[in-house]
Amino acid sequence: MYLILGVGDVGLEVAERLRRQGREVGFAVTDSRQASLLSGRAFKVEKWDPAGELPQVFREAEALVVAPQDLFSAEEMLKVIGERKKDLPPVLALVPDELFELDFKEKGADMVLPLSQLLADRLLGALEDLECMRKERELRRLLLSRKGRMLVVMQVNPDPDALASAAALKKYARAFGMEADLSCAGEVGGYYQNRVMRNLLELELLNLRAVDFEKYSIIALVDVSTHSGSALPKEIFPTVVIDHHSVPASEVQGKFKDIRITGATSTLLAKYLWCGGVEVDPTLAAALAMGIVTDTLYFTRGVTRLDLEVFQQLLQKADLDLLRSLHSPFLSKSAFDSLASALKRAKIVENCFLVNLGEIEDSEAVPQIADFLLQREGISHSLVYGLHEGMVRISARTRDKSVHLGQIFRELFPGFAGGHASMAAGSIPVGQLVKVSPHERTFRRQLDRAVAEPFLKRLGIGPRRRKGK
Repeated sequence: MYLILGVGDVGLEVAERLRRQGREVGFAVTDSRQASLLSGRAFKVEKWDPAGELPQVFREAEALVVAPQDLFSAEEMLKVIGERKKDLPPVLALVPDELFELDFKEKGADMVLPLSQLLADRLLGALEDLECMRKERELRRLLLSRKGRMLVVMQVNPDPDALASAAALKKYARAFGMEADLSCAGEVGGYYQNRVMRNLLELELLNLRAVDFEKYSIIALVDVSTHSGSALPKEIFPTVVIDHHSVPASEVQGKFKDIRITGATSTLLAKYLWCGGVEVDPTLAAALAMGIVTDTLYFTRGVTRLDLEVFQQLLQKADLDLLRSLHSPFLSKSAFDSLASALKRAKIVENCFLVNLGEIEDSEAVPQIADFLLQREGISHSLVYGLHEGMVRISARTRDKSVHLGQIFRELFPGFAGGHASMAAGSIPVGQLVKVSPHERTFRRQLDRAVAEPFLKRLGIGPRRRKGK
């Protein structure tokens, strides 16, 4: 049981919330009127006299919370508790501000919470919510002012965050009378989650390189904010840009721009749906939650308070069985079959693992093997590439915080690749990289020169090679 000493407004609110959570909570008070009031609200109440012996309930409680109405009473309570602290549970004291923190710890509190700090945190959260409301209203006005269709453009090779965000924006637009098409310049493949998410959300993706832009009154970039990251033609200007990646403001064009530093764009799109009063079904909730999980690397990269708050809300609505299935940790069959061959062909150049897989049956193997190779001790980077249906599929991973793989890929393979700081992918027509037929004896060597050598050069790694073991 949590035992609250005194009857301040904050202590009473905490007690009510603990009780709603099914926790056992009680009060210890010095005033008979307060005891009667609390008993009438069905709380357990212990009457005590600070000048006398402490009731046994003080020793049996899980924690003591000093939360009276005034500071003087709190100091008196701590004085009594401090004299008998050896036999008591941990003590938490609520104080008006940080000025009292050290003093109250010296008087016997194990932990001190300044109420001014808690209020400031809550206020900052409220201001963040107001910013979300303002952005949503601005976007809604824009949609209502236009007729026609929206084209949602994702990064070249969209990941779960991009797919979930694009699906959410399509649903949001439809709620206000505008239909939307989704597009990307590359392909949805690679990870198991990508393919499953595309199927579950029933996403039909247009090839951006074949789109008739004149059919659309709004072009929206989602989870990407620049022409280079999306392969949007330079002469086409986006109307809407929603992204969570930090980019120079001069590179971002759009009538409506929302670029906020969060762990995932899915976080922002979930807020748009809620602020707009748009229902989030269990499948979309699971997809958005997965977008947050993957883009924050299971809450270890760039996660913010807003990401955690939105993820918690999404869990209350999400299809949890579906969400669990999206967390598949297994290598796909194609990746498993390719792994032995990959290890034989692998080369290590300083701290970089390189694998040219040759021709592959399933592009899914490329990113999964890139993930696997990075686990080797002493390896900081991995680069895996192979030929699949006329396209060279490339994936890279890094542990080096000074390297931004997404930027490297965008510069090496403009319009066909991109990614984040620690992971990147590309899908490039083979003819763009190698001029000889894949059946030619020199094809593999020329592909290495077109992919691996410029990558190593960008990392500042020398040409010496040795076979991996």
